Amino acid sequence: METKLKILKIYTDGGARGNPGPGAAGVVIKDDADKLLCNSAKYLGRVTNNQAEYQAVILGLEKAKELG
Repeated sequence: METKLKILKIYTDGGARGNPGPGAAGVVIKDDADKLLCNSAKYLGRVTNNQAEYQAVILGLEKAKELG
């Protein structure tokens, strides 16, 4: 069975106010023609900036997996 690969552009960002403090992560996913496929955000609670950035990447990969 042949699998066709999809090219996705995944943009992520995360941040926390106060470091640590209330934080959030966000992701935008586009295809190779820059068509928006997904945008999502997640409140993380009390985290550091590094934790928020890392969680943003994880969120992006989870959303890409959902897209197939």
